[in-house]
Amino acid sequence: MACILPCILVVLGACARSQPATTQAEGKKPMAEVQDSSGPLRVTELRFTQDALVLRYSLHGEGKAPVWVLDQLYSTSRAGYYHLEPERAYVEARDGVLLLTRALLPVPDDVEVESPEVPCVRKLSPGESLTGEIRVPLPPREDQPYRDERVLDLASLHSVTLRIGYLPEMPEQELHDTKDDEGRPCRYPSFGPAITRQRFVEVGPLPLPARPTP
Repeated sequence: MACILPCILVVLGACARSQPATTQAEGKKPMAEVQDSSGPLRVTELRFTQDALVLRYSLHGEGKAPVWVLDQLYSTSRAGYYHLEPERAYVEARDGVLLLTRALLPVPDDVEVESPEVPCVRKLSPGESLTGEIRVPLPPREDQPYRDERVLDLASLHSVTLRIGYLPEMPEQELHDTKDDEGRPCRYPSFGPAITRQRFVEVGPLPLPARPTP
């Protein structure tokens, strides 16, 4: 399999930010309110289960041309096989905010890789919508393509931000077709052109909901 599968995230227009959902005076709600946003990216559900943080979102196509959303991440086995992970997002913590990213990430200057990690894409046409679900297993761990995992302190996190990458003006003929280890199709761009064309849409920070009682 040639290049690496691409992470897809699309949305027309510039980054859209929403106002954080409010919490009850007596404490956090068990589920965050559906986001009130006029932008193309919406968080439609945010809640904890006993073993994961679950976030659901929708993307709405705007403008006059389709875009390619880089929100289809995958994992790689030791044997080198790719496996699509429809519930995965890149995870990191920044100043108490849990940042969930589905996008093409640059390779750090101090890292050498044979093939950069490129998410698979989904096509988003004007007037259409895409939905996605992210599940972050508990306890949360930093999950970055070129760094080792580390456990994050959930108690130090107070909110979550979702960031998605997309490719405008990407000719369909420039995408590559492949399949993962289960035969599921994947389309992905070449790393070089995609990393320069990629745009982002972002929403948050949204307050984390209350965790369920064990």
